[in-house]
Amino acid sequence: MNTLVSYYRKVELFFGNLKFAVVIILLFAIALGYGTFMESYHGTEYANRLIYKSIWFMGIQFGMFLSILFATLIRLPMKKHLYGFYVIHAGLIILFLGSYVTYQSGVDGTVTLTPNLPARQVQVNQDELKIQFPSKGKEVTVDLPYVAGAKHLGYEYEGIKLGTFLPFAENKQDWLPAKIEDQTQTSSRYRLYNENFGEFITLSLHPQSDFSNTQQLGLLNVHYMPFNLSDCFSNNTPDGLIVWNGETTDCKSPTPAELKRRKNLAGKDVVEIDFKGEKVTFMPEMSPLPLNEKMELNENSPYRIFSKKLFEKNPHLFLFGKSAAYFDKTTSKWVSEKVEMNGEIPLPWMGFKLRLLEHRSDAYPTMVPSYVKPVQDNGQTIKGDLKAVEVQMDGHTFWVNSQEPIAYNKEGERVTFMVTKKTITLPYEIVLDNFKMDTDPGTNNPASYESFVTVFKGNEGSEKHHVYMNHPLKYQNFTFYQASYFQTQEGPFGSVLSVNFDPGRFWKYLGSLLLVLGSIWHYILRRKTVAKPGEARA
Repeated sequence: MNTLVSYYRKVELFFGNLKFAVVIILLFAIALGYGTFMESYHGTEYANRLIYKSIWFMGIQFGMFLSILFATLIRLPMKKHLYGFYVIHAGLIILFLGSYVTYQSGVDGTVTLTPNLPARQVQVNQDELKIQFPSKGKEVTVDLPYVAGAKHLGYEYEGIKLGTFLPFAENKQDWLPAKIEDQTQTSSRYRLYNENFGEFITLSLHPQSDFSNTQQLGLLNVHYMPFNLSDCFSNNTPDGLIVWNGETTDCKSPTPAELKRRKNLAGKDVVEIDFKGEKVTFMPEMSPLPLNEKMELNENSPYRIFSKKLFEKNPHLFLFGKSAAYFDKTTSKWVSEKVEMNGEIPLPWMGFKLRLLEHRSDAYPTMVPSYVKPVQDNGQTIKGDLKAVEVQMDGHTFWVNSQEPIAYNKEGERVTFMVTKKTITLPYEIVLDNFKMDTDPGTNNPASYESFVTVFKGNEGSEKHHVYMNHPLKYQNFTFYQASYFQTQEGPFGSVLSVNFDPGRFWKYLGSLLLVLGSIWHYILRRKTVAKPGEARA
């Protein structure tokens, strides 16, 4: 028993010591200063993950709680001239306990209100990965860690392995190896530039690439096509027609002598072409698809036709990997040029040049999430607002991000992955009746915005409320603040309300009140003590 008392006394003296109090308060102040700096540059969520809701910061706060608690216990039994001191420390202890209750059970999230649509889902600041098996009617939810940096999950479920979780990321281009090297599924990266402008272009024919085979740069349209078609673009035939086989990528630029023309009953041109011994019939004015024996469009045929004349009026650049073709209006002819690796060719528009930077058939370009520290500007995250999870399945590795769900076929079964926010369901519905926004005079900058909403309580009827700055909606322990707005595709504005549930609010208010009363009481008692110098002090 004496040993326990001795041990407790050492603990009491350590945590109740003034030196410990000074050190823990200094650490707390440094952490707050660091957090304020991080929040201003990287946003509130990053600061919360890195500092305010981290284990080490919770440890500092627990150290302060112990310092306050033992500083009070070490001064027991109670002395009259320390009554104010006891009240102050009791207020601090109650304040800490109230904050802990809020941390454990509180809700801090948002509800998105689309005009005239009921909403009852509140998104909270906790990420989760949903794995859905539609054929089985099953869904698995994996809580993602609340961390500021990359974190390995090490989770496995029915052959699905979760690797790295990135709480803040942005997509960066990377090359993934192709299973089979196919010269008809090439990908290339170019630089298009002149003295005043430069643009990197990545185009791909690979079906798994995140990049398409077309891109528009201002008035210039860029098309990426199989290299076998390049020869047909260099042939300047009077009709400008090109026929190609989509399976073999073989093409042909028929001359007038190779075309058999006739009119159908509607007066439309019908052309017949001999393509390597096979007769193919088209109606070029109507469709690139060929016609079958019944003169109907044959979607199952690999043959296609189009006219280069359709691409002569506006700027069009056709790329074939290591060659390029375009229509030169000065000569009224199509020009085809070879592009060597890291070489460049001039283009007929505004002094532009084209440089080939990379050309591959053994790999395809894709966008891979990469961890970054978020960057905040004017309260908005402008970099790093993407969250991503690495998934391994059937020997394949891919990323699931918060922008869109991804579907994968596992042994003939469709599996869907999505990174989203955890939600809670309100016991009532909120409908946005009207959204009002006032702007600064002479500008489109919002000066204020407010929401008119209806709360539907089921069989209990409904209530109408007006939510605006410093005038929140308080209903069943939840408080709704006007936070933001957005414009729907149909035109009207929607509203975003921040949602707060604080079960420790009463205790935090009580603790704050005791702090004030205790400070006043302690000040009065100290003045009396100073007035009586003969009395001993604690």
